[in-house]
Amino acid sequence: MVTADETQERREPSQPKRYILRAPTGMRDGASHPHTAAAPPAAAKLVKRTYLHHPPSERSRQPESTWTITIHDFGKQWVESSWGKVDSRPGKRGRKGGSPNPERNQQRARSRAVGEIRRKCLSIGADHLVTLTYRENVQDRTRVLEDLERLRRMLAKSGSPILYVTVMECQKRGAIHPHIAVRGFQDVRLLRRCWYRIVGNGQGQVNVRGPRPGSSPVKLARYLSKYISKDLDALPREAGEHRYFCSLGINVPTERFELALARPSEGVAGELFSLMLNETLRRIGVHCNLKHWMGGGGSYGWFSGYEDITCRWSTKCHSPSV
Repeated sequence: MVTADETQERREPSQPKRYILRAPTGMRDGASHPHTAAAPPAAAKLVKRTYLHHPPSERSRQPESTWTITIHDFGKQWVESSWGKVDSRPGKRGRKGGSPNPERNQQRARSRAVGEIRRKCLSIGADHLVTLTYRENVQDRTRVLEDLERLRRMLAKSGSPILYVTVMECQKRGAIHPHIAVRGFQDVRLLRRCWYRIVGNGQGQVNVRGPRPGSSPVKLARYLSKYISKDLDALPREAGEHRYFCSLGINVPTERFELALARPSEGVAGELFSLMLNETLRRIGVHCNLKHWMGGGGSYGWFSGYEDITCRWSTKCHSPSV
């Protein structure tokens, strides 16, 4: 474990916190480092002055590499974090739609969309699923979006505004209908009255699915995000059009950190993995269900987990005990 000082630069609140990580002189890369007076006796955690390598005499050196950390903390019910090494090489801005790997880019964009859907569902505490259908075979995406906007305005005008996350599903016959993740009990009669005014009496239907007995909000939100995002690729969509839609003002709890390493070290990936594991355990507790993944030779990865009394992690061996 090592220490670091936060830079003294003034930054806007939206900017990530920046830390300088430096390797002590006289020690080879990847070697174990002794505790310093500034380091806490327990495992390192993401707070000021608690990080990898930093001797005060090398404070002025320029960093060799930069790592970013992003944490979404929804409490003990769900925490997810990701980290990655920033490529210092300037990239070339290509022509839109002219990528040599369109399938890979589509897959990445889809993964990002599914992650955003999950995080927004968790942020609003979604536990109900509203499905709107048409009797006719409506395949016009623009019309569906206009009808959804009319429904939102009607509900707001009636004094029942809702926070929502919406994905449209494309049936085998080509018809489009939206799935809406919302929180709390919904007035089905009001929803149907508003929807019938939009599509015509008897020309559509509104179905509301509530939470199952014994389900927690986080499980419901994860289920809803998977359910409403399973047909993201099947829906007709032009380049640049959104895969999902949501209310304005949904605040996803996000913490961002930027770490700069003064000297390259082969052990940084392992230390960062251990740091993120301990940080996740610190936030949830040792009784938790964790999943993790690393790629690029340890240059990026993620953790996700939630409280689970049937599992217990050992911070020494980093393995669960069931």
